[in-house]
Amino acid sequence: MSIKASTIEKTTALSNGEFSYTLTNDFSGIKDLDMDCTGIVMDATILYVTIKNISFLLKTGKRLTARVYKFYYHALMEVCKETGGYLDCYSPDSFLMIYPKEQHDVADVVDIAIKTADLISTGLKDLIEPHGHINFGIGIDKGNILGTKAQDSSGNDRILWYGTSINKAIAISHECNKPYFVGISGTVYQHLDEDHRYVTRRILGIKKRTELWTTVSYQFENVKKHLYQTNFHKTFEED
Repeated sequence: MSIKASTIEKTTALSNGEFSYTLTNDFSGIKDLDMDCTGIVMDATILYVTIKNISFLLKTGKRLTARVYKFYYHALMEVCKETGGYLDCYSPDSFLMIYPKEQHDVADVVDIAIKTADLISTGLKDLIEPHGHINFGIGIDKGNILGTKAQDSSGNDRILWYGTSINKAIAISHECNKPYFVGISGTVYQHLDEDHRYVTRRILGIKKRTELWTTVSYQFENVKKHLYQTNFHKTFEED
């Protein structure tokens, strides 16, 4: 059978079949996915982490660039292991961190993002800075996403994820730059309580309760929207 014929045969079978999916609150269903039209759907909070200076790093070498990517990967994987998230290597300069709604409050996930930003910008500073300045962005949104298998293997690391919340998190991350590493959508902001919207800071020796977030306008799907950025630092060692 020719390449054309075999391709048409396979895609025709996919076209005629129904896309079956399972509603879930965790990632256990990933192991049951195959290369046909199967998927899992969940309501989750999405963190899209993008490394901003990959193109600059490439000027100094591909091996160095890959090394720095590994720094981010192992840091984010450790965070996910400790906080119950799922990490996906989305592209050569970005990652997805996924937290199912039923297991994680939105405000808690935002807290994780702020702590993760501190972990990278301060905890990994001595490792990364000799190779190039740290600059990354974390965009956060929430909503329904669908995951489907992208490679015929036993691993869970080749899953394609789809959802407007992912696209919005990507757009938000592009707006985030040092020192405003973390940005959230208006939807996420509406789910935050007072303790996650305001922070007590010492200004001219006087303690004042100030807004934690700065409002920024951006374009998403040709529509003007607002996101909220913060340069607030909090460590995983803090309560």
